[in-house]
Amino acid sequence: MIGRFDLASESFLPPLVAQAESPAVRSSVWDVLAHPNGWIYYTTFYEEMGRVRPETGEVERFPALGRGLNELALGPEGQVYVTRYGSGLSDPQAQGDGALVLVSAAGRKLREIPLHARDGAVTAVKSVAVDPHSGRVFLNADVLLDAGGVEFARFVLGPDLALLELSHGAPELLFIAFARNGRALAIEDDAGRLRLSLRDGERERASVDLGPRAPADFAQDIHFARDGSAAIAFWSGRVELVREVDGRLEHARLELEKPADCKPPAGRSLVYSAFATKRAVYATLYCGVAILRGPLPEAWQRVGD
Repeated sequence: MIGRFDLASESFLPPLVAQAESPAVRSSVWDVLAHPNGWIYYTTFYEEMGRVRPETGEVERFPALGRGLNELALGPEGQVYVTRYGSGLSDPQAQGDGALVLVSAAGRKLREIPLHARDGAVTAVKSVAVDPHSGRVFLNADVLLDAGGVEFARFVLGPDLALLELSHGAPELLFIAFARNGRALAIEDDAGRLRLSLRDGERERASVDLGPRAPADFAQDIHFARDGSAAIAFWSGRVELVREVDGRLEHARLELEKPADCKPPAGRSLVYSAFATKRAVYATLYCGVAILRGPLPEAWQRVGD
């Protein structure tokens, strides 16, 4: 199911059903993309990718794309870019290194670009972001070593999807996202310390030291509001906020309190996404069906001061 939450009434709407429950269904929805064409595209990882029309509940599934599909991004000309994590599935299409898959709006596979970070390991591709101005594609990956353990890598592809950059190790790129105007936000972990980077194209406009990274915490999503402000969600419930006021950037932090029955053990109490409105900050919580709500911060710090 794909959940829906109405901000005006602060209440849940009926969910969109991508696949009816049955013993054969192994997975929930992993990621969603609200496409300009009105469809909501989704991945399930263990089953197929598909799309659902929210007005009617109509569902179209794309089994020919294979399994192991993970995170989604809007590409040029309405194409959908999706990562294939790729590791640990019995499906032959999902074994070995992961990839970037280009999918037409109608659900047809246009290209699949395998991504290989190093020998002696499986490259499992996670997040994807597309620069709407340059067409460059940014991806991060877990590098699962044959000998055990995990490393991290990032890839930058050109608009023709040729490899431009491959980097390993620190700093680890946790997440990157682009606003419609081409502004990018990236979260990196450098030896256990978090850094937020704000970029306009190739130029880094500003950076913020976000302090130490808590154990088992991860930057899962970046959501831009219509006014250009952004909310970065961490599994722990930590939300980093960035906005621009009179040409100056400001930063604030909010720690969202989880309900008592949604606290650890880890794995059933993760915050996956957050977004800010003019009246509050909201976040999705993996604990049954739950939305967290917190006040907008009163104290903001100017970046660079």
